[in-house]
Amino acid sequence: MSGPHGRGDVKSFNRNNAVIEREGCQSPHTRNCFLATSVMGCLVIVLGLLVLTMAPSFLSSMILKSLALSPGSDRLASWLLPPVEAHLTAYAFNLTNPDEVLKGGKPVVQEVGPFVYRAVTVKDSLDSETGKSQMNYDSLGSTITYRPRKIYHLVSGDPDNTFITVPNIPLLTGFSGIRESIGITKGIAKNVMLNNGRGTPFVNVSFTGLLWGYNDELPCFKHTRPEECPPPDGEIDIFSEDDDDDDDWGDEDWKRRKRYVEDKVLRSKRSLDKELTRMKRSSLDLDLRRLNFSMLEKPRAELVNCKCEWGLFRDKNVTIRKPVTINHGMKDLSMKGWVEQFDSSTTLGWWEDGSTCDQVGGQDGATLPPLVSQSREMEMFISLMCRKINLQFEKITTHSELSSYRFIPPVNALGSHTDPDPTKVNFANSCYCRESKGFSCLKSGVLNLEPCKVTPDLPRGAPIALSFPHFYQADPSFQEAVEGLRPNKTLHQFYVDIEPTLGFPLAIRPRFQLNAIIRKDPDIAVMSNFPDELVLPFLWAQDGF
Repeated sequence: MSGPHGRGDVKSFNRNNAVIEREGCQSPHTRNCFLATSVMGCLVIVLGLLVLTMAPSFLSSMILKSLALSPGSDRLASWLLPPVEAHLTAYAFNLTNPDEVLKGGKPVVQEVGPFVYRAVTVKDSLDSETGKSQMNYDSLGSTITYRPRKIYHLVSGDPDNTFITVPNIPLLTGFSGIRESIGITKGIAKNVMLNNGRGTPFVNVSFTGLLWGYNDELPCFKHTRPEECPPPDGEIDIFSEDDDDDDDWGDEDWKRRKRYVEDKVLRSKRSLDKELTRMKRSSLDLDLRRLNFSMLEKPRAELVNCKCEWGLFRDKNVTIRKPVTINHGMKDLSMKGWVEQFDSSTTLGWWEDGSTCDQVGGQDGATLPPLVSQSREMEMFISLMCRKINLQFEKITTHSELSSYRFIPPVNALGSHTDPDPTKVNFANSCYCRESKGFSCLKSGVLNLEPCKVTPDLPRGAPIALSFPHFYQADPSFQEAVEGLRPNKTLHQFYVDIEPTLGFPLAIRPRFQLNAIIRKDPDIAVMSNFPDELVLPFLWAQDGF
């Protein structure tokens, strides 16, 4: 190491160290490295601050976008199969003094129930002929159209063995249709109605019968009877070609025809029972979309085993309903769930032409947009009510420690436009009054549904009125006319509880009451002692969760 090469290496090393010590950070290369490192550090700090400040809003934005009813999304799946079970909870008003009422006495009613039915809504059932879904996206627009089916299954109560006296809706509907008739035409129609079916303004039936069907020949009077069915009891077939001397159909022939009908009905019943058994199984084992609905669907009135069967909701259980078109929210999330069309139309066709009452709109039940505000009114479309209804924020509530906003109808939601009470009057409801078409306009709290029950067979509709249960928030005269009603806000108020950020409904209680409109008619003996107009409740229910 003491040779010439060793001494040179030491000198070279010392010179390099001296250069480094002399130049320090003044080297261009070193300055560039230092500058780059500083810039990168600043960028990392700024990026970190941006992430801390913007990440929550970005995440919220992504979550909100996921709430649209987009094809194949989790939100669509939960809309089709909600995580909570809905129930129809129903009560009847049993008329305890029908004979006195027929003589002009004050009705006395007694609430009976509850009867609880599990309610499953199938929005995407498959057409049995084409195999296509009843739910479809508008590929060029922002809507979904679906045709729902509701399947009701009893879970509580004994409606089969609970008998009630209620208004005879088919007979009252018939009488309403001939009310303005005169002379012999009215007399003949009256006799036909009284001699076919129950023939009295009040009937005693089971609760099951009221909802899902009981025997009454009047609703099937115009139906074509199957060849194997003889005329109803007491009715003579004046068109029969048979006579006493040449009777091709003796007792044995009628018995064979009767057995044929009974066997046919029994086969249908077995198929129906099979489908109902499948329905009762867990949804994990059963795809409700693929049920054989043709074996389950029923019209409101139908000949069954040669006897007419009619029920208030007979055509509501399983039978496919009118198409509803709603906004799916993919283009504008604030419009999610807004009803764009009902029965393929932007108007309802029931209320004043061109009015806001007749315009389709409102939220589709439990399909709500996110970011719900306390200061903003909500409008909801309820097809059973035949109208939209406004809801206003009332208070903050909690469900399993989740905060929610409760929305309720204002006190004048069903207010008359002629009510002298400034707290009840509602001028916006004037277009629900169809007096110009011959339909009576009722006082605050009760809506005449006759216009929305009009069909080609029923040009005057059915004499049914809607209110909140026990005439809650209605004009006092309705409650004064009937004994046994006790309106209570806790039990009878319509409300919706919504988680405000995501717009998820935590509770929906659409509560409504159906009432018969009974009018005095001097030309019909059994109707001659009633008041000019009596609104008599016979059923109230809530259909929600």
